[in-house]
Amino acid sequence: MFARSLIALSAIAMTGTALAQESTPLVDFTTDKANDFRGLAYGADGKIYVSGHRGDVEKETAVVVGRFNADGAPDLSFGEDGFAEIDIASGKVEQSLAVAPLANGDVVAAVNASEDGKGSSVYLVRFDSKGASKAGWGGDTGAVEVVFGWPNAKNDSFPGVESPPADTAWDLKVDNSNGDEKLVVAGHGSAPDGSGRTDADRYIVRLLAADGSPDPSFNGGKPFTYHSAQSFAEGGRRVTLEPDGALVSAGYTNLGDTLRNHVILIRLKPDGTPDPDFGGFVSPQSSADAVGLKPTPGVAVFNPFVGDGGFAECYAAVKLSDGSYVTTGYGGATGEGVASKLGFKTTEGPDIVSFRVSGKVLDTNWGNGGLQAIQSEGAGKPSVEDRGRMLVPLPGDRTMHVGYFGGIPAVVVLDASGKPDTSIGKDGIIELPNQKLSAQFFGAAVAPDGKHVALTTNNNKGGARLVVLEIKG
Repeated sequence: MFARSLIALSAIAMTGTALAQESTPLVDFTTDKANDFRGLAYGADGKIYVSGHRGDVEKETAVVVGRFNADGAPDLSFGEDGFAEIDIASGKVEQSLAVAPLANGDVVAAVNASEDGKGSSVYLVRFDSKGASKAGWGGDTGAVEVVFGWPNAKNDSFPGVESPPADTAWDLKVDNSNGDEKLVVAGHGSAPDGSGRTDADRYIVRLLAADGSPDPSFNGGKPFTYHSAQSFAEGGRRVTLEPDGALVSAGYTNLGDTLRNHVILIRLKPDGTPDPDFGGFVSPQSSADAVGLKPTPGVAVFNPFVGDGGFAECYAAVKLSDGSYVTTGYGGATGEGVASKLGFKTTEGPDIVSFRVSGKVLDTNWGNGGLQAIQSEGAGKPSVEDRGRMLVPLPGDRTMHVGYFGGIPAVVVLDASGKPDTSIGKDGIIELPNQKLSAQFFGAAVAPDGKHVALTTNNNKGGARLVVLEIKG
């Protein structure tokens, strides 16, 4: 079941650390009890929590929540053989992209559930430390409704369209910055009730962990919502939660056929209002002002690849020691058949793309003039598909970008300057193929002791996978 070797982080004199690749991960676990583990988090005790689904996403699924011991073995004291399952409504598609353990041993999962063909809605489900549904949580259904644009019951009356945008929770974090546990739910969904629009907006909600009710100290008890311009649909992804309760929301927006996808980062203060000391710019290279997108305090908008016809998406961001933020995602360094003026290869498939934002500017001293693209074109891999799906910080302000490289599950490590860390793997890339599952990595989390990184996979008919890498030094 477990392949035991390690990928070690070892000290180098006084200058920092390096990641040395050996043959296999410390743990490589696969199971058919779920078809993905896109939700991933460590508990304070070092246990690993996962969430996902079981079943066919084209037909019917149920949500699965699992707990592993620190060594990667399923915790048999949780649920059935380490896994608990909940089906909010039979005959529906239900999936979970995020999970969050609480201090008392309970665990909460964010669920995206289809609503009779009329879009989807967001709910929170909660299990106790034994994997049983939490008594009293969510009433008869065991699920607390999370309201983004409007109450989920109004999906059937969505104005003027046959299929409304799907409310989708991409992240769930526990905020204990003031001593009381709160739940931060982030994603995107239907434009606010009464707006007259039918596109999707980005949402961040903070709830009281005790009962799932809105936190009145965050944005006046209402969801924070962001809409860029015109009728563009916003894509909200993961959030970075800081010790004082401030947060950065990662995501992107498609600004049309010419400008394509642009990264949009939003930083909120602990009270849920935009941080005036962050962002406030639309990158000059992006030309986003052409569609009416204006500089807004707390919001950073950019796609430096646009001059070569490329695009950029953002799935996560992490904070470095100097207060700047590095992103991960995927996009294209160029458009189809276009030669790069920035020194990259012509894009044939998705590229891993990354940037660094420092306060109110896009940092042009990082990477390759403020941007980075990791490309497998010409590398002789099974495909030219490269994707950054999640991001974790490593010692020395390095960043581990988790996803796919050349169609192979992999991680990419960039050094503090945004260049591939050539001291590990090949050009900073560690490939982690699996004979049973070809699914890309989608989740990543660092253990509380800082000695391990866990990785998990996205939807695959063959099952789900948990990998644990060991950090030394």
